[in-house]
Amino acid sequence: MSPIIRCLTTGTALAVLLTSSAMAEPAPASNSIFSPSNIAAGFLRMAVSYGRMIADIRYDALEIDPERGELVIRELTIAGLGPHANCRVSLGRMRLSGISIWGAENSHTRLDAGDISVANNCFGANAAMIGMVTGGDAIPVSDLAVDTRQSMGRGALIADIEINSPGIARIEGTADFDYVSFFAPGILQELVKDEQSSFLIDPEINEYPGTESDDTEEPTPEMGLRGTLRSAHLSVENLGLWERMQPMIPPDMLDPATIDNIVSAEPGTELHGIEQDLAETAKAFIAEPARVTAEIRPDQPIAFDSTEWETPLDAATLFKPGFSNALPTPPVALIVDPAGDGEDPRALGLALARGQGVPQNISRAIELLTPMQDDGEVALTLADLKTASDPAAAYAHALTAAETGTSGALSMLDRIEARMSTADLLAAQPAADSDLPDSVFASAVALRDAALAREEGAGAPRSYALAWRLASLAAAAGDSPARSLMARLDARFGADPAWIDIRDETADLALADWSEQDLANRLAAQ
Repeated sequence: MSPIIRCLTTGTALAVLLTSSAMAEPAPASNSIFSPSNIAAGFLRMAVSYGRMIADIRYDALEIDPERGELVIRELTIAGLGPHANCRVSLGRMRLSGISIWGAENSHTRLDAGDISVANNCFGANAAMIGMVTGGDAIPVSDLAVDTRQSMGRGALIADIEINSPGIARIEGTADFDYVSFFAPGILQELVKDEQSSFLIDPEINEYPGTESDDTEEPTPEMGLRGTLRSAHLSVENLGLWERMQPMIPPDMLDPATIDNIVSAEPGTELHGIEQDLAETAKAFIAEPARVTAEIRPDQPIAFDSTEWETPLDAATLFKPGFSNALPTPPVALIVDPAGDGEDPRALGLALARGQGVPQNISRAIELLTPMQDDGEVALTLADLKTASDPAAAYAHALTAAETGTSGALSMLDRIEARMSTADLLAAQPAADSDLPDSVFASAVALRDAALAREEGAGAPRSYALAWRLASLAAAAGDSPARSLMARLDARFGADPAWIDIRDETADLALADWSEQDLANRLAAQ
């Protein structure tokens, strides 16, 4: 591979790495040299300086927008030197958006590039063959886009790619993972073994005790992907590529009988059906060379571990891809008439809130879901929809969702609290003088557990005032975790007048509990 291609690949990888960012939760942006965009631009300039050791690299402009977390480079050209002088790469524009160096929890990253041209000569001995396929002296790409949305906490990832090469092909693909990660189960064992070997090697013979020296290399640890795939597809539209490739293919390979030889699995097996589907799609494409689409649309997400695959057939059997000559089918069920009276207003409301199966419409979603706000999932959705416009109302919904044990509710409470003043936050929670069941006064441990539950909001509505009230009773009996809880609340709210007022009111209520519940005698007798 030409050094120019290696340089371009390295630069693109660096650019993508720098865009591990959040549009939904952006990192602090400023015009300082430490803003994410300026740091990214600095790395890019360093990459250009390094690349100029092996190529002639020039660009017209490097634009930085710290507020939006965006970087744009225009009119980039990379020309080879010496024996690679005929290799030339040009790029009209590349935009990186959503740049963050801080690794936000929810990220939305996009790379857009246009007017790209890569000379065939950059591929050395393969240049002539590539020229026959492309029909010119360069590979043109009018548009290239890579879009990723990632949740760091859940490990979820949605990745989309679009490539448009005029006169050649148009490629579009997406993968939706509920969870995905690189997987290398052998690396930890190798590290442990290397650490142990430093103590086991005999310095006189430089061998492990009980072994003979040989030149056998240790196998490289397996690496792969593991996770859960919700859906995926890859679709290629022919824009002239096939017409140039067809004359180079032996006619007998295009014969339908030859294509049917693809089907080799036992009849009745899942693999047989997949191979048959592929063969029919290939024959239809040869008859009318327009498009080939492969898609994975399982009823339930598919768990996978690529290190367990021995051949591509293992992956095909697991994912069961479908093949066709049509556009990809939607990965979600589409709603025909969202304006009508649906039989399931809950499902319609959630779909409108998420923009899945129907265009997103927040006001209509709130209208449909509000009558069902006691439902945990609905309450959490309403909290998400109202966080920006009405944090107090959103917080009330999040409290409901947390009380019902809905997954994600506690983190939603934390996010909304960051938007609220102390006074508004405490007013939105159950009051300090709320009634408490007699069971919480049974022991110091019961008091502490009830206080922790109300601090967290797990199993009981979150209320810092009630948490303080209960913790102060347990702390009076010498319970250290309860005293730590009180210290956490004091450290969080400090000298905020709203907290001091609530704390004083809560302290009076705790004294009343101490007397009315006869806690001095009850706790001492345990």
